[in-house]
Parts: sequence; C-alpha cells; structure tokens
Amino acid sequence: MPRMVNLTINRRKVQASEGTTVLEASTNEGIFIPTLCHHEALEPEGTCRLCIVEVSGSVRHAIRVSCIQEVKEGLVVETDTERIKKDRRLIMELILGRAPYSKELLDLAGRCGVVTSRFRTGEDDDCVRCGRCVRVCRDKIGVYALCWVNRGYERKVTTDFERLSEYCIGCGACAQVCPTGAIKVEDRGDERKIYTWGQVLARFKLERCEHCGTPFAPKRYLELINEKAYKPKGLELINYICPECFQRRDRLPEGRREGALRQVVKWAVPRH
Repeated sequence: MPRMVNLTINRRKVQASEGTTVLEASTNEGIFIPTLCHHEALEPEGTCRLCIVEVSGSVRHAIRVSCIQEVKEGLVVETDTERIKKDRRLIMELILGRAPYSKELLDLAGRCGVVTSRFRTGEDDDCVRCGRCVRVCRDKIGVYALCWVNRGYERKVTTDFERLSEYCIGCGACAQVCPTGAIKVEDRGDERKIYTWGQVLARFKLERCEHCGTPFAPKRYLELINEKAYKPKGLELINYICPECFQRRDRLPEGRREGALRQVVKWAVPRH
C-alpha cells in the first residue's frame, strides 16, 4: 500500500499517495487546473505549461509545472494566486494564437479569463504543439509514425520526411488524444485517411467485416491486435469482426471465440 503524504492545496489540508503529482492530487480534491498536454493514458511531459502552480513549504518557493511535480510531505500549493493567473493567461494567449477558432481551446481559454489572443500566427491549423499525438504513437502504439521537426516557432508535428508514413498502422489513436481536433480520421468507402490541416499523414485500405461486409479497420492495425492480444496467449486472429457485429453476438455463427471478439472490440477504432 503506498505511503500517504500530507500537503496543503489552496489552504486546504489534503492527503495523497506518494508518487502522485500535484495535478492529480488537486483534481482528486475537485480543484481545477487547466492543462492541454496532460492525458491520463500518457506519461506526463509538462509541455504546455498551462498547469503551473506556486509551491513552497517543503521545497523552495517557486513556480512549478503541476503535472510533473510530485507531492511531498509538507508541500504547500497555490493554484490561483494573482501571479499564477497572470502567467497562465499569457501562456493561454500564446497557445490560442495558433488555434484561435478551436472550440475546445476557446472554452478552456474562457475558464482562464482569456477571450482572444494578441499573438496570432496566421497559421490557424489548430495544432497547439502539445505532443499528445507523438507520445501516444511512440509510447503506447509503439510504431513511431509521428515526430517533431524544427525548433522554436517553426516546430511542428509531421511524418518522416513529411510524406505518407510507412510506419503508421491507421489506428487513429493520434486523433483520439488530440485536444483540438487538429488530426482527423476520415473513413470513406473502403479507405481510411489520416490528415492534418496541411498534410495527409497516411492512407489505408480497410478490411471488411466477415459477418456484415462493412469496411472497418486497416490490415496493419489488425495485425497489431494479433501481435499484442493473441500471440502472447498462443492464439492467432483469423476472422475479422467489426465492433458493431460484436455487439450483436446473437447473430454470429457458432464457434466464434468470444475472447477473440473481445480483443477486436477493445482495439478497433469506430468508423468516422
């Protein structure tokens, strides 16, 4: 059982498990801290800097990034001081300048007291450089289809050599974790396209469900399912079944192994 530590957040005495971040401890206490790069399925990186807080007590007084700052015994945290709100508004303006029409970003900006940005870039591509897409592809899917290029203002997410990716498997995880919808997945007929505002990242032919005939997932994606879900158990995926047909199990022919179907549903991305 993890050891509990005592700390203070916004003048409130709280307890949190050792190893918990300040952002997690605050969220558990119902205290809102804005963030863009944080996602519960990914390891924190502190990229966007929106979740800054003031800390003191058991550490030297400073501004820290709460998604990577672990709780400590005697730590004192302030999430809404005037200094923090002022700095956070500036950070929010800088981020909003890259995606001034993103509904998700405008909603978050409103909670931070920001209505518009003085730092418009003119790109309006909705990408806020949070890095979620790169991290989920690299750390969770393990295919390294997306990467960072350039530095500073010119930094952006793309594929190797900025051409159709030879590594992408078409899972769509990048689009699922994107906070602003900058990456999109489009299924049209038997083709899946993954794209951003200025670049098509990958194209795939979709395999058809063996029960209803509907195209539903790229072959390379299903092969990953086979590798991660079946082969470790000494099994092999033979039949491709879409999630919709799995939900109607009573219509499936006898002999289909439910364990196999369950893995397909877990990994498959619904059609868009």
